[in-house]
Amino acid sequence: MPSAKTIWKFAGFLLAAFAGGMAGSVLLRPEAPSAGVPAQGSPGVVGTFGVGGVLTWEGELWQYRPDKKQWVTLDESFALEGQATSIVPLPIRPQNIRSMETFGFLVADNDDCWLYDLENRRWTNVGKPPFHDPRR
Repeated sequence: MPSAKTIWKFAGFLLAAFAGGMAGSVLLRPEAPSAGVPAQGSPGVVGTFGVGGVLTWEGELWQYRPDKKQWVTLDESFALEGQATSIVPLPIRPQNIRSMETFGFLVADNDDCWLYDLENRRWTNVGKPPFHDPRR
């Protein structure tokens, strides 16, 4: 049988773990701004894409070019490669973008997916993927 001292230590550990978990869930919830992240609408980075690409709250796409040792807009970066694009403006507001892994594909908060057509130089809403409903 464990001693009372051991039981109290274990109970203290459980209480500390529970309190830490609760504090983390409050401090890290999506609607709570985290330290170092600018408030919505203020200048700053809201997300990243690809290698060296950032999305700002203003809806700008910037690319760091190591060969030039400078930041350029994504359209300027493509122009340096001989490709004309007009990726900005984005098809939706930055705060409505859930994910953007690459410059030419993004997922909105409402699950709509947008694809940038390089040939026609425009964004197209390709809709939502066909979700499987496990209730059926």
